[in-house]
Amino acid sequence: MKEAFSEYKKLFKDKKYKKSLQGVIPFALLAGIMNYFVYDYLKTMQGNYVGDLFLDYLPTLGLFWFRSFGIVILVVSIFVLIFSKPRYIPFGFKTAGLMYIIRPFFVTLTHLTAYPTKMFIPETYPLLGRIVIYQTNDLFFSGHVALPFLVSLIFWDNKKIRYSFIFIAVICGIAALLAKTHYSIDVFAAPFITYSIYKIAEKIFKKDFDYIKKKNKK
Repeated sequence: MKEAFSEYKKLFKDKKYKKSLQGVIPFALLAGIMNYFVYDYLKTMQGNYVGDLFLDYLPTLGLFWFRSFGIVILVVSIFVLIFSKPRYIPFGFKTAGLMYIIRPFFVTLTHLTAYPTKMFIPETYPLLGRIVIYQTNDLFFSGHVALPFLVSLIFWDNKKIRYSFIFIAVICGIAALLAKTHYSIDVFAAPFITYSIYKIAEKIFKKDFDYIKKKNKK
């Protein structure tokens, strides 16, 4: 904790870092606006479901708590992790913002509806849980898999964080298949698309990425 505060104090004296930090806000706003309008658009789209090699044979499990409050815990953990390592803040948040700017484009391309035996959420389930588990057809690609995998890429040089979040991404993928909230292509394509987004971010956010490289060279 002391190391983090010391690093914040040092970085806030750097004008380039502060400018880089301010650049996070437009990306966050754009990602939020795009997702809001896309989810609203998807509610009006009537699609069909398709067969799936995995979902046709897997049982449907009601993973309500994991798919709702588990994801909240994951997101909070990611925020705590990034804010504890200030050099990662600009690149980390901008890369995540880029992913959530690109993802709405993908989910609007093919109008599929969820698999018919998708996990059912009872009306008695807590309101927060029902809000967190999106009910729109935002299927391709799985954000629940993409986000932890993206974190593993951002913190790749830290083996503990890398393997922890790869493991979390795998668990989220398995949960998505067992709850049938995503088709298998949504789950298996997520790491590949996420990796591509990460490599794009390395190029367009090079100055932000340099802060991470400088830290890791020490």
